[in-house]
Amino acid sequence: MPRKLGTVALRLNSIIAGLTSILPLLKELGDAFNTPFLLAISATTASLLKGIQTIKKNKEECAGLAEDVNKILLTVATLHLKAEIPGSLSAAILHQLGKFTEILQKVHAFVNAQQEGYNIKSFLRQSDMHNLLKECRQGLQQTFETFQIEFGGSVLHDIGDLQHEAEKTHQKLLELIARFSEETSSDWMSSFYGNRNDLGLSSKSFSMLPSQPKVFHGREAELQQIVSMFDEGFPRISILGPGGIGKTSLARAALHLPDIASKFEDRIFVSCEAALTPIDIAASIAAYLDIKPGPDLTQPIVNALAAARSSLLILDNLESVWEPTSTRSSVEEFLSLLTGIPHLALIVTLRGAEHPAKVQWTRPFLPPLMPLNNDAARQTFMDITDEELEELDQLLSFTDNLPLAVDLLAHLVIYDGASSVLARWEIEKTSLLSEGYDQHSSLDASIAISLSSPRFSSVPGAMNLLQLLSILPDGLSDLELIQSNLPIEDILQSKAVLLSTSLAYRDDKRRIKSLVPIREYMQQFHPVKSNLVWNLQEYFSILLELNQRHFGTVQTAALIDQITLNLGNLYQIVSIGLTQQNEKLNDTISCLLSLNMFTRTKGYGRHALMECGMPLIHLCTPQLEVQFIIELFGSTLLSAISDAKKLVSRGESQLEKCNDPNLNSRFYSVVASFHPDITYPEAKHMMQEAMKLVNTLGSKAQTELLTNAAAFYWKTGEYFHGRELALQAINLAHSIANLYEEAKALRVKAGCSIWLSEYSSAVLDLKQARDLLTVCGLADGPLYYKIWDLEADVYFHKSQFVEAKKSYTLIAQQHRVNANPIDYAYALQGIAEADIGMDTYNDSCNLETARDLFAKHRLQSGILICEIIIAGHELKQQKSEIKGLKASLQSYLQQSWTDDPQVTFYALERMGNISSWPRSELPWAATHAFLYLAFSGLKKEKLAFHKALLYIGDMFSHNEDTMTAENLFIVALQGFTKMDVHCSRAQCLTRLGDLALAQKNELCAQAYWRTAQQLFEQSCHGENARKVFQKLTALQPIKNET
Repeated sequence: MPRKLGTVALRLNSIIAGLTSILPLLKELGDAFNTPFLLAISATTASLLKGIQTIKKNKEECAGLAEDVNKILLTVATLHLKAEIPGSLSAAILHQLGKFTEILQKVHAFVNAQQEGYNIKSFLRQSDMHNLLKECRQGLQQTFETFQIEFGGSVLHDIGDLQHEAEKTHQKLLELIARFSEETSSDWMSSFYGNRNDLGLSSKSFSMLPSQPKVFHGREAELQQIVSMFDEGFPRISILGPGGIGKTSLARAALHLPDIASKFEDRIFVSCEAALTPIDIAASIAAYLDIKPGPDLTQPIVNALAAARSSLLILDNLESVWEPTSTRSSVEEFLSLLTGIPHLALIVTLRGAEHPAKVQWTRPFLPPLMPLNNDAARQTFMDITDEELEELDQLLSFTDNLPLAVDLLAHLVIYDGASSVLARWEIEKTSLLSEGYDQHSSLDASIAISLSSPRFSSVPGAMNLLQLLSILPDGLSDLELIQSNLPIEDILQSKAVLLSTSLAYRDDKRRIKSLVPIREYMQQFHPVKSNLVWNLQEYFSILLELNQRHFGTVQTAALIDQITLNLGNLYQIVSIGLTQQNEKLNDTISCLLSLNMFTRTKGYGRHALMECGMPLIHLCTPQLEVQFIIELFGSTLLSAISDAKKLVSRGESQLEKCNDPNLNSRFYSVVASFHPDITYPEAKHMMQEAMKLVNTLGSKAQTELLTNAAAFYWKTGEYFHGRELALQAINLAHSIANLYEEAKALRVKAGCSIWLSEYSSAVLDLKQARDLLTVCGLADGPLYYKIWDLEADVYFHKSQFVEAKKSYTLIAQQHRVNANPIDYAYALQGIAEADIGMDTYNDSCNLETARDLFAKHRLQSGILICEIIIAGHELKQQKSEIKGLKASLQSYLQQSWTDDPQVTFYALERMGNISSWPRSELPWAATHAFLYLAFSGLKKEKLAFHKALLYIGDMFSHNEDTMTAENLFIVALQGFTKMDVHCSRAQCLTRLGDLALAQKNELCAQAYWRTAQQLFEQSCHGENARKVFQKLTALQPIKNET
């Protein structure tokens, strides 16, 4: 007979059924609304479901936790459908969702610990199990209560009712999606697709080309000229003219011409309206091409476009980034790169009549666009109003046949009637002229008439919303309109009025925007009210804080994408608030700091507005001023700091006014790590001061401090201490499920292991770190490439120079010089070292560029290492006078001896390499070889230690003490073999072969040299491989004679 199930088993079966039924619902909610944290919740729930089915211990406790999880998941699903706009959850609910995700991961950890054969010590001690269970219960209860308040206390408790409700909710969602797809013109549909497209930067949303203009007349001659240009090949065309003249419409029309569309494999349309730099434009093009996001995608998109058979690229509203003198040159360089691709056709639209330089534009130029002729203007007006009016000619006389003015006036006539519009024109034209309009400002006049229309003025919120849109180049989604709690009456109706009057439009991502001429008009004559700006600033600050709080713990891709879509908006909002008159300056500076943390961690570099905020921080609270200084030092490697000592002094004085251990520890650890002028003793003292506070901090702050301290000791040569601290940080980060901090600590641990020559261990740690970043959706950020850089270092240390150069080159292409200059410089340095290792180095450009970047950012160690590499290469090539090289290397060693062990290692390796120096300098070189041995022994650096043995063996060989030399070469060979360092192994084998030949042991010499030749070839060390081959060739006649 089948065994009767007990009460707990029945409960677990019921829970399994409930979770199984809710998982598809969570997936569809995620697909439909892209809610932050929902992807991580769904993935963790799926894993939890598997764990529940195999638990062996504490079943009662697991059942209770899983039931609570089930209730909360259903509540989350229902909240999506109860929202004013489906899927638009409030900031408070999103905060609680983030907390719930962390609690859910702890529940998952607890359930996993109840599996048979699970080694609990690998995650937490047995004594901590009770505390973990307590945390899970309390966290779930708090989440449940928060959602109950949102629900008004109507949450279900019975598990059977929950399953039934889940089925009903699932059906409602399917019906809602079906209704959206049918009612394509409704606001509900707009909201739905706004949620999906506005929150997700999917390639699909970007690859949607703008539609062909529905109303388009009077540009037949221009279109014909464009077609004829395309008949000649791959043209470069500028569409010029004033605002509102129809430049974008002409570009869109050309994009869809059959003769052009059929010619191109890829057609890409990019709006540059919100771009601040060419890097922003490159990022938009990359999204079309499905290129993985990165800090600077200029070279990757150039490579991708060059690889395509044929591409048409349209850059719309290029003047927004080309007109400022600060970016003009870089934009022109970017255009020059693009036009260097032979099978790329380029169209740009630009306000004005000037062509950007550095591009060979196709001739004859397309003339700047003029207003429409009378017939085209009449036809455009009638297509919009769908009728021919007696007053048509009189109405058109107000527009000067400017396409945007015609469009605005035609939409006014639809709602207000021709006679009403004419009457208002007669009344208002005098006041319009007195406010600064001239007789020819038909566009301004048309906008003014639109604003005074009864349809517009009957909805008071329409003016407020249009004023707000005037400062927002990225526009807003329906979700953002609702969630931001803007003090705008009937905001959805206001949005509908703007759309119906053509004062606003929806872009390809369903965001509501206003055209540039209308935005500029509003800024001049109807500037936005400050309360609207501050409300939106508060909303974006919440998003940034939410991302910061949960950064690295869960997949917050949707949240990151929403912030990314609003970077242009954030720039405008924060820049407006950076004035001494701003009563909310503290809030604006706080928002700026969160924005800089976002751009820094995403690899976009230090935010440009940080420099604007610097003169104002003395007006802020002491805590905020210290946070600003911390953030400045934290981004030192992205942009240099002037007067760092003054900043530190100011920070210390403000710290005395704050009783905040977390702030103190962060300040001292960051200054110790990144101060450009600090001495090693001063830095170490500061780090020790920070570490005194470690036990007073919360888990996340502890993890960050331990990782910073570990990185500090790694860089200062205390590798064992650094690795020990990194291991503590790894364990702590793992216990709080902070994947990003765990990956950071793993990278530091791997760095220490590399300098201890433990390459296999380092490779495993680096792989785990990369996997963690992938899981939490951060595989496109700076940390990922720093991990990759260390993997390249492993290749280099093992003399796998081809693989090292390939990795360094890819890293350099990702970083470029603008966003991450120091990482870019390190990559260039790595390329140069790999070339030297392969004997292919013939250009000092990479090293000189790297050295200049290090100098610009006052990174002394980087400068010295570049100088030492150059000196070592000149010594090898015998290009410089020996006395000068000795003096230079001695100077570099003296500068680094007490402060920077990595520079010391670089200098001693070249000073002690006896084979590189003339015989007259052997005593001097030998002295430094012994010094190299002692220093590497002190630091426990095995690779350097065995290189020193090799160099000292050379000394004994020169002194004809062959037995000692042979023994040293053998010991060094054993070490290099264990570390799998190809080139150094080959050098030992070559020397052992020479000694064997001297002892008349030709067979032994031949065996040594053959292996050496193979190893040199594996390292692509061509010159040494050739020399060994010559030895083998010379050995053959001796063998024949024998």
